[in-house]
Amino acid sequence: MKNIFLFLLIFALTLLVNITFYQFDFSLDLTEDKRYSISKESKQILNSLDDVIYIKVYLDGSFPYEFKYLQDELFSLLTSFKTIANENFDFEFIDPNKSNDLIEKENLFKQLVNNGLQPTDIEFKSSSVRSSQIIFPGAIIYYKGRSKAVNFLKNQISKKPSENINLSVENLEFEFISSIYRIHNNRKEKIAFLEGNGELNASQVYDLTESVYKDDSRLSYHYIVERFNLKEFQLDSLSKNADINQQIKNLSEYKVVIIAKPTIPFNMLDKYIIDQYVMNGGKIIWFVDGVNASMDSLQSKNSFIATRNNLNIDDLLFKYGLRINSDLIEDIRSTQIPIISGYSNNVPQQTFFPWPYFPIISSKSSHPITVGLDALKCDFVSSIDTIQNSIKKTILLTSSKQSRFLPAPAKISLGIIESPPPIKSYNKSFLPISVLLEGSFESVFKNRIIPLNQSLKFRTFSDTTKMIVISDGDVLKNRVSKSGEVYPLGYDPFIKFTYTGNKKFLLNSIHYLCDDQILTRLKPKNLKLRLLDVQKVNEYRNLIQILNIFLPIVFLTVFSMLFLYIKKKKYA
Repeated sequence: MKNIFLFLLIFALTLLVNITFYQFDFSLDLTEDKRYSISKESKQILNSLDDVIYIKVYLDGSFPYEFKYLQDELFSLLTSFKTIANENFDFEFIDPNKSNDLIEKENLFKQLVNNGLQPTDIEFKSSSVRSSQIIFPGAIIYYKGRSKAVNFLKNQISKKPSENINLSVENLEFEFISSIYRIHNNRKEKIAFLEGNGELNASQVYDLTESVYKDDSRLSYHYIVERFNLKEFQLDSLSKNADINQQIKNLSEYKVVIIAKPTIPFNMLDKYIIDQYVMNGGKIIWFVDGVNASMDSLQSKNSFIATRNNLNIDDLLFKYGLRINSDLIEDIRSTQIPIISGYSNNVPQQTFFPWPYFPIISSKSSHPITVGLDALKCDFVSSIDTIQNSIKKTILLTSSKQSRFLPAPAKISLGIIESPPPIKSYNKSFLPISVLLEGSFESVFKNRIIPLNQSLKFRTFSDTTKMIVISDGDVLKNRVSKSGEVYPLGYDPFIKFTYTGNKKFLLNSIHYLCDDQILTRLKPKNLKLRLLDVQKVNEYRNLIQILNIFLPIVFLTVFSMLFLYIKKKKYA
């Protein structure tokens, strides 16, 4: 009777545990890089679905082991999504190369391309045969009659295939969740780059807006991106004068305005329109140089004088809560530039030297915009002082703990490489170079003379809004060659390396200003790619096969014999 009771108790407990785990989706991720853990932001988005999300993944079939790894990781991720969203989530894997009908296959390929998927050509290698195949490493998400393409294969030329696969796996959750978030919310906010004061042109910000790699890491994927010229006005139908109210109204249609490295001073009317845009709840991200300095000035001579960059907006920024100083930050933690150090057979030999005016920024801020951010590259950046007022200020980016500043006018010379300053002179720590301002702003035109026009709808205080200021206009500028080739944002042509933190910081900043804070908090995973050594696999193929086939049998036999021996000894 006692044994029956114990059996029933164990059976009931087992049943209760299974029911509990089934109801609450309990899982334990013991991996070092937490590859099977889904972020709370992803769970929040998946739990908010009010209809079925259906995903068609066009990554099925026979692949090299790298793509098989990507396929397995994606299947595992989507299975986790399905567990979280229950009946509101489903998916399938499709092989676009399955059909033997060439016309049918070609029509499918055209349809996939028209739907936004990007094909890629992969090569199969074996001991004696080489073949290639076109695949579509992407997916199409369907929701409430709408669809959105997701191209999840990263294909950066500077990286090895295995590194690109690892990068793709790291970004899978972000790519799919951000796409689900966009198709679920559907509405795209409008943002604008300002024009009229010598700002960066469209090609100089192409990688940020459209992406050199044609992936989804771009502004146009998330927002409607336009350009707005402050100098172009509509005429008032009665007075035939420039309609200032209409200009402010037109500008206020944009959720965020980007002022990208202006070079021409703003006049009073420009400032008034920008100020009233802020007073009406507008949000701005400023990229403003404190001084005029460029490496182009060192092409023909070894030095130049960096002067104050007078854009006539100091009063505007001061009123909002900060000041961009007329100085240049020199930082121990910086990139390197090549200098001709000698000649060999009349061929110039280059050596790389640290260039303190190009600091590498690593943020230690816990703010969602910068937490976990990779390093950024800055060019001739200035320091920022905050002004005491009612506005909340958050320092987003700073120099390193070993830095200093050089007031303008300042002589910038290659001589700093030959005779570097003593280390102890870098005695300034964490100089601010980017600040987030949040609160109700006061108009710079309050209690000041404004144009004598009674029809102007002037506001002296704003509703709660926010803006970000960065004291480097080059942080969002991508390099464009003379032939028109666009390089990735953050690309260093001297060491041929791309600082990915530049783009991620800018995207996070605009997401935050647009109140897309879920996207700001979503981060790619940092996974370690553990690929097999193909050469060793081929070399020890027979041994590996023998071990995998016979070793489990040996273990099972030994365990069985040991078990029988113990049983016989105990009960004999």
